[in-house]
Amino acid sequence: MRLLFILPTVLLVNSCVLGPEPGAPETKTPGFIRGDSAPHGASFGDHAWRKVFADSNLRTLIARALKNNPDLVAATYRIEEARARADIARAAWFPTLSGRADASANYASPNAGQVIPGTGRHSESYGLTGFLSWEIDLWGGIRRDNQAARARLLESQYQRDAVQTSLVAAVASAYIDLKNLDERLAISRRTTASRKVSLDLVTARRNGGISSDLEVGQAEALLSQAQVVIPVTERGIVTKENEIRALLGEFPGGVARGGSLDRLDASFRIAGGLPSSLIARRPDLSAANQAFQAATADIGVAEALRFPSLSLTGNGGMISADLHNLLEGKSGAYSIGPQLAGPIFDAGRSKARVQAAQASAKIALVAYDKAVQQAFQEAADAFNSYQKTGEIIAEGSKLVTSQKNVSVLALERFQGGASSYLEVLDAERELFTAELDLADARANRLKAVVQAYRALGGGWK
Repeated sequence: MRLLFILPTVLLVNSCVLGPEPGAPETKTPGFIRGDSAPHGASFGDHAWRKVFADSNLRTLIARALKNNPDLVAATYRIEEARARADIARAAWFPTLSGRADASANYASPNAGQVIPGTGRHSESYGLTGFLSWEIDLWGGIRRDNQAARARLLESQYQRDAVQTSLVAAVASAYIDLKNLDERLAISRRTTASRKVSLDLVTARRNGGISSDLEVGQAEALLSQAQVVIPVTERGIVTKENEIRALLGEFPGGVARGGSLDRLDASFRIAGGLPSSLIARRPDLSAANQAFQAATADIGVAEALRFPSLSLTGNGGMISADLHNLLEGKSGAYSIGPQLAGPIFDAGRSKARVQAAQASAKIALVAYDKAVQQAFQEAADAFNSYQKTGEIIAEGSKLVTSQKNVSVLALERFQGGASSYLEVLDAERELFTAELDLADARANRLKAVVQAYRALGGGWK
């Protein structure tokens, strides 16, 4: 029983925790972020996705994706797995109790010397036994293991948030692409109808002896140029719809759409802010932070395994040769005591385990630094894309207006006999290309808004 009085003393002096204390990594950041006003003002990334994406059809698609997307569902299950592993690590703080019930009947052989003189050959044994095992956290290994498990649980939660952020951006970008394809299809059909009219005009002029077969052939080529874009665009529409349905966790099919996305463009404003706010908002950076802290805690776990472990072990119960008196007081028996066990020679295994844990922590730190750099790059690229596509749209709009005027003048000159149909051909081609390029530029500007929202850590709150 004296051993039981020694145990509290051991627990009181048990304050040695090996390994570095987990903490957030330090990293270099730029002085400010162009395009984000936090923390002095509201950041674009702080807005809820329902507020940013005003289009009702897009909202519905995002909601369906958040409910059914397989990657997001898997990320949710990974949280459950990490929580269970954290519970496993927490259980190491407490003693383990187990029990056993056994019975045996023996018939001894006198010729083998198994029978004691004065006793019979037949004997019975019955027992009810409980077992106790409790490891004392002498070197802080259990504490470090719990810290690592909690960090991995937080990491899994942040990883799910990062998946959600990427998913919201992916659905929104794909929807913008789909709307852009619809616009390109409308331009192609409108241009096709206009060129059919031109072909009819040139054909009539040829039949009247005014135009030539060459000009008719040029008009036909011009019409085919627009017509061939239609099936290509229709194919792209079906492919994009199937892509969106895959993001929703659904089978291929159509996607409802309508309305205007202009409010998305109007919701974003270029400003300037501090980098600390971006690091705090982006869930992927928070996940990388927790991964580093978990790897740091693992160093302490590996360090603790190099030293002896102290455990309190014992067993007790009822043992009797007769089932009738098994539960009597005289059948009671127990043994309890501490056990100190540790490695003496393991050919450098324990040291290598520590070195591996230290290397893992360094890898996690490098991964965190890389994630931070990538985050700022994504933010800077999105802001630059938003600004430059705005300039492209402004010039592209002027170009479309000019090409329309040129196209009208070229047709008037051709009808008046002042020029050949070649001028009309060139003007129509340039106008068609300019209209498609302007549609793409508008879509790219909207996608830049979406990418800026994702880069600023929006969409997961």
